[in-house]
Amino acid sequence: MNSRVAFSARMLLGISLAALVLADPVKSHTSCHDSSVTVTATTTVTVSAAVSTTSSSLLTTAAPGTPVSPKILIIANEFEFGYLEAYNFTTLYTGALFEQVFACTADGTICKLECGQELVSASQITSLLLIPGVDLTKSYIIITGTGGVNPKYGTAGGAAISTFSIQWEWGDMFLGADLPVNFSGQYFSSYAQDAPYKYPVTVGTEVYKLNEALVDRFYKVGSTVAYQDVPPFLQDLRATYEYDMAKQAPFLARCDTVSSQIYWHGSVAGENVEYYSNVITTGQARPCNTNEDDQGRLLALFLGAVYKRIDFGRVAMIKAFSNFDRPPPQLTAYQSRFFVGEAATEPGLRNSWKTIEAVVDDVLENWETIFETGIKPNTYMGDLFGTLGGKCDFSLPASAAPGSVQGS
Repeated sequence: MNSRVAFSARMLLGISLAALVLADPVKSHTSCHDSSVTVTATTTVTVSAAVSTTSSSLLTTAAPGTPVSPKILIIANEFEFGYLEAYNFTTLYTGALFEQVFACTADGTICKLECGQELVSASQITSLLLIPGVDLTKSYIIITGTGGVNPKYGTAGGAAISTFSIQWEWGDMFLGADLPVNFSGQYFSSYAQDAPYKYPVTVGTEVYKLNEALVDRFYKVGSTVAYQDVPPFLQDLRATYEYDMAKQAPFLARCDTVSSQIYWHGSVAGENVEYYSNVITTGQARPCNTNEDDQGRLLALFLGAVYKRIDFGRVAMIKAFSNFDRPPPQLTAYQSRFFVGEAATEPGLRNSWKTIEAVVDDVLENWETIFETGIKPNTYMGDLFGTLGGKCDFSLPASAAPGSVQGS
């Protein structure tokens, strides 16, 4: 047995044993899926300490219409909030058509929304924006959670703050022998492209760009936070990647999020995501974070900004990296996906919450001098159509392909 094969065998054995302890309890939580965990009775992992003590059953429910104007609103799902221990949420706010947990600290300064998964989060956030008394017009809104990481830009157990959010599944795919010979990628936008390298006709929700000046500020603050490392077997695993970023201990990356209802994993899928992200943002995005939720959440927040319910310039995304989105050289995509799994979920969440806590401290400490009036964007901010004003700087004119509905 040569040294490389021997190393691979030892790695697989270590991964398999570690997966029994770290990956199996996470039944539904995946790199593209922010969701709840199911803990088996036999697992040796202790998660009870991470369970939130601010569930809705322990909260005081405010009378309908009670006013609250938080400076910070954090959006994640219930499982992810289980790792946040910094704030004591005491008061639950309710409204018609709203079934989520929206709770705030006693003084109403910091609030959380336990949001659902996937595109359903769009309707949940819209319902929140319609609750009488809830004023989010000056709130800084932080979208957080977990996802996979592109090893070119980050490492498992780290986190990212993003400028772009891209919807990946809005398109067509050819597989196997069906792939046209002139296509270098399998995936391309479904609207009016006759080749994947051409900029497509768009509907406007494919990409959102956040306030880059706010990202600058939050990244500077968050980069000072000391992160905890991942378990030893994951440290060994990351050392085998060919990318320098992947080999590092967890850190805060500055790169972008790609959202899809389709779970993808592996080098082939990852390269297709990168190719499409490059086309749809004219090369500006650095796609690193895989998930299923962000585009739905931003869709609702963007609509809220159009109707002056929120300030889109105060929206940020700070997400944890639970795993790599593709395997190292010695593993197949299947082995990486199902034996390694999302084993970096816990350190990733703890690290991202540390960054968010530092950002929240910055906002509260400098509210009157910097944040109350808002941080003015230093580049274009918004969707592909300039809906909030300004001219989009990451799109191109496009013509519909002959034979398509748009080109008929």
